[in-house]
Amino acid sequence: MDFYSIFRSRRLITDGAMGTYYSEKYGMETSAPEIANLADPQKIREIHREYIRAGADVLRTNSFSSNAQTLCRGTDSRLSEEEQLKAVYENVLASCRIAQNAAEEERKEAAENGRKPREIYIAGDIGPVPEQGGSGEASEFIAEEYRAMAKAHLDAGMELIWFETFSDFEQILPAAEWIKSVSDVFIMASFSVNMYGYTKTGIGMRELIKTAKESSLIDGIGFNCGIGPSHLSRLLKRQDLGDLVVFAAPNAGYADRIENRMVYRDNSGYFCEAVEEIADLGVNLIGGCCGTTPAYIEKLASAVGNRPVSRRLFDRPEQRAESQIRYDNNPFIRKLYSGEKVVIAELDPPFDGNDKKIMDAAAILKTAGVEMITFSDSPMGKMRASAAMSAIKIGNQVQIETMPHLACRDRNAIGTGAEILGAYMNGIRNFLVVTGDPVPSGERDIIKSVYDYNSVTLMNYMKQLNREHFAEDPIAYGGALNYGRKNVDAEIRRMQKKCEAGAAFFLTQPIYSDEDIERIRYIKNRIDTKIVCGIMPLVSYRNALFMKNEITGIHVPDEIIARYDKEMSREEAQAVGVQIAEEIRKKLEDTADGYYFMVPFNRASMIAEILDGGQKNAIYSQER
Repeated sequence: MDFYSIFRSRRLITDGAMGTYYSEKYGMETSAPEIANLADPQKIREIHREYIRAGADVLRTNSFSSNAQTLCRGTDSRLSEEEQLKAVYENVLASCRIAQNAAEEERKEAAENGRKPREIYIAGDIGPVPEQGGSGEASEFIAEEYRAMAKAHLDAGMELIWFETFSDFEQILPAAEWIKSVSDVFIMASFSVNMYGYTKTGIGMRELIKTAKESSLIDGIGFNCGIGPSHLSRLLKRQDLGDLVVFAAPNAGYADRIENRMVYRDNSGYFCEAVEEIADLGVNLIGGCCGTTPAYIEKLASAVGNRPVSRRLFDRPEQRAESQIRYDNNPFIRKLYSGEKVVIAELDPPFDGNDKKIMDAAAILKTAGVEMITFSDSPMGKMRASAAMSAIKIGNQVQIETMPHLACRDRNAIGTGAEILGAYMNGIRNFLVVTGDPVPSGERDIIKSVYDYNSVTLMNYMKQLNREHFAEDPIAYGGALNYGRKNVDAEIRRMQKKCEAGAAFFLTQPIYSDEDIERIRYIKNRIDTKIVCGIMPLVSYRNALFMKNEITGIHVPDEIIARYDKEMSREEAQAVGVQIAEEIRKKLEDTADGYYFMVPFNRASMIAEILDGGQKNAIYSQER
């Protein structure tokens, strides 16, 4: 079937929401509608029939959440992966048959009543599979789930596959590649964005459209869920849709929470008027998402259905090209890329609200020649004062450039975006983006990690902020370099992804061994980026043993441990730490683009001594 010609010949109307309407029709206590594909198929068929009678030209199969997590939850015994995939396949196959039966009933009813049957097109619906855990095995099983869903749709005769409500192309493209390798079906990819045009993983509409245009695997793009019609209309007006087939299905609006239930008000008249503006932009397929019902689709079909599709050029603000983004106002980036070695230092914000020690340490570091101070974001999953707020306060009071770390662990997409915008408003122009240490295992029952982003997806979000909002004075951001990773080439590949996402530099963990210095050289020779090497003086024999045995990814050689003694005084041990750090710095001179000093226990005097060539300065030694 030539869906290109079909979708471009006239505007088609899709169905509305399945999930919210199913709950409204059959009661909020009901399970996910996908369960009914096998348990109570007549309920799903009736909803399909209602949407057909309302004027829908396209039905999406009731398979949005036909994944193992939804279908196999609550089973008496743990199913094998093979059994889970079989359950997914059979459920999706059933959803196709229900939709096909509903369409066939419409054709028969029309023939019996002397009406010309309408052509009803059926789209095989695939929603995001929940990703639990980041292991390779988990990722491979998820890929198999997508293939099982796709195969069921294809085996049922679907010629249109619809990836719906995704936040990026990460899982879509591999699945689409498999689908295209065994069929020539039309593939639609639809995404959920917020009112600012970003998905929960930080990808903007412009980037999604660009990817769809450039990919031979994607035939059409859509935007559904997340926002109401007015916001979606405003966002689409700013996009260059080119020659893509485009789908739009906003929510009915924004739900109210009533007795722990998300309830949408009946605003079908307003919805229809607002969606008419979207249709006028040249959208090929129009429908509804959460909160919409057959009543919405009936009004929509009457107002904008079966019309010619005409796409005009959009009035959109001029955008600065990516290659033109410059860091003229950023002294740290200017110096880093001039070939001079930068000197930065890290301080941990306090566990309590007392900032005296960190403020004193910052003053010492500035006097010693440190050019920028970075602030860790609750390392090791232990709460500390906000890195961004600490950076703002100390930057203002000490008059030094600051850079907060931004961990993906603790904030959802909204909180992360708010943190960046708030820091930007207060003059912060540099960030270190990290995925974040996991919450300690003993606390995971009460403290939950978020991870809406990982370091790469967050960088992509920041890259788009630079393009669309900060182009005149962009933020610079870098990533962490785990040089101790067993497969160093895999780490280089990840670094390359970060560079493509806009990372301007990398900071390493503390370096102690000649072997690790050689690994840095190896990495440096294989990727064109700036590497600022980590140096952390060890303050005692006990501290050295702790770093060697309890901190993952850091290699402290036995010869370093041997230079300490249990009986050393604090001053003697610190002197050894300063001497070792100075030796490491000299070994890194031909490799490092700068030095990243981690200040142990706020003992900034040790960093001052290292920067002073190992000569102890009386001013710094008075540190308490």
